[in-house]
Amino acid sequence: MTASRTELCAKLVVCIAAVFLSAASMACRKSANRNSNSNTGASSATANDPEQAKRQAQALVDEGKELYKNDQDEQAVEKFKQAIVQDANNAEAHLRLGMSYAALDKKDDAEAEYKKSIELFKKRQSDSKDGNAAFLLGEAHSFLHQDEDAVRAYRQATKLTPEDEETWYRLGMAETRLAQYPEAISAFQKALELDPNDSRASDGLENAQEGAQRIKEGKKHAEEMLKKQQENANANGNLNNNPGSSAKPTPKRTPRKPW
Repeated sequence: MTASRTELCAKLVVCIAAVFLSAASMACRKSANRNSNSNTGASSATANDPEQAKRQAQALVDEGKELYKNDQDEQAVEKFKQAIVQDANNAEAHLRLGMSYAALDKKDDAEAEYKKSIELFKKRQSDSKDGNAAFLLGEAHSFLHQDEDAVRAYRQATKLTPEDEETWYRLGMAETRLAQYPEAISAFQKALELDPNDSRASDGLENAQEGAQRIKEGKKHAEEMLKKQQENANANGNLNNNPGSSAKPTPKRTPRKPW
């Protein structure tokens, strides 16, 4: 009798456990379905809402920027790629992806992304009030060593965002590379007005002033050399036109006797 009761209790326990396991399994499946439906819905909503896709892309760019700052370059690459999937026309995403590739020594990939970002930034030039876009365009040109184009972009950025110290500093650096020292001096001075503690701008100003001094000295030396050449030419001309005492006299010819 006791054994029969024990067996009955055991069977009840097993049945109850089976009911609970079945209920838990169903709950997990429902949760998974809800999550799947939610993700599908989000993707669908993104596809149907370009503005939302752009916002999500920019959010991914911002995440990638933080990873890049922390030297997590591979993770940053993935974030920027995800951003481009969301919005293929996000010029900053291409630029930042190029910067991350460069940090990973993937030069060809980096250059391809810089060129793509320039193409996309130039398509947005109709929005002439976007100072940040002009600055980033200057960055892309700088990374490709296109300093004249970089200077034009940075100058445009300084007009749109004149209180941005970084833009003035970048402009000064690009002008220095082109040996446009007076312009570079002005740019670095403006940067230091906005941020007197920027040691980079102080160093840049010093280098530009030294470059300007070299140009000045070179011009002075060239003028002195030209002056000496002219003086020597004039001296030689005077000698040819006014024979001195050192000139040999023309010998007299003996007259011929008549036949």
